[in-house]
Amino acid sequence: MTDPILSVRDLRVTFSTPFGPVPAVRGLDLDILPGESLAIVGESGSGKSVTMMAMLGLLPNATVSGSATFRGTEMVGMQSSALRRIRGNKVSMIFQDPMTSLNPVLTIGRQMSLVMRAHQPDLSKKAALARAVDLLDQVAISQPAKRVHAYPHELSGGMRQRVMIAMAISNDPEVLIADEPTTALDVTVQAQIMDLLGNLRREHHLALVLITHDLGVVAGEADRVAVMYAGRVVERGSVTALFADPGHPYTRGLLECLPRLDARHEVRAAIPGVPASPQSLPPGCPFAPRCRFAVDSCSEAEPELAPHGDTMIACSVFA
Repeated sequence: MTDPILSVRDLRVTFSTPFGPVPAVRGLDLDILPGESLAIVGESGSGKSVTMMAMLGLLPNATVSGSATFRGTEMVGMQSSALRRIRGNKVSMIFQDPMTSLNPVLTIGRQMSLVMRAHQPDLSKKAALARAVDLLDQVAISQPAKRVHAYPHELSGGMRQRVMIAMAISNDPEVLIADEPTTALDVTVQAQIMDLLGNLRREHHLALVLITHDLGVVAGEADRVAVMYAGRVVERGSVTALFADPGHPYTRGLLECLPRLDARHEVRAAIPGVPASPQSLPPGCPFAPRCRFAVDSCSEAEPELAPHGDTMIACSVFA
């Protein structure tokens, strides 16, 4: 079996606040294989983005423990100078909001050149700009030789997202993390961005991590899915198995929220209540207060991942 290119074990992320410690990620395990696409799905606040940012050392004010290795090299606790040789080079990230992730006072070409020359010091400014034009062409931006001299405000949201993708692949990474890559984009542009990410993954043999709250977005692109709730993975398995037979009530709720073409006049179901606050988690299973299948034992102990058909779920009722 192929060794994971990225492996996370018992990752824990805690923020200190005036009201006490807040555990945002609570013992997370993940493996990402070379060339595969893994989707991390969950509502806002479930710990998806925090997991990836903690792994890359982008949360200096948080306490991070556990293990996160890239090709066997431990990243948790690594010196910043050493981590920078991996971050943005071997493991790259497309940040969540393309509207605010680009520097408004620098041209697109200048920003892309800075990213490339930070990891390729022998690359000249002229060569970096030429590479930027080629990358913009790869992500299907029209007139790349002209757009490379544009400022972010001169581009649409979809084009800015493509620029972020081009910047993320500029140093030929082996792992690409896409944090909500379709946020604030209309449906047609969402489909274009997902197709682009899929094509880039196959052409460059990237391991792709998709962070999203929408299971519908990942249905056609991801190989495996990890569903997160309250800082932990509550279900994990292949896309095919998870869509065919979702085991955890939370996963079922997310799927029931998806619109269907054959049920246009039906009112879409919604998961009752609000996501559990990491600062005041209920006893036992954090999803129990919102779960229509909950029994008394659900409030006694938090379940661990256990087999359920072809997936693994953390549920004492259905496991």
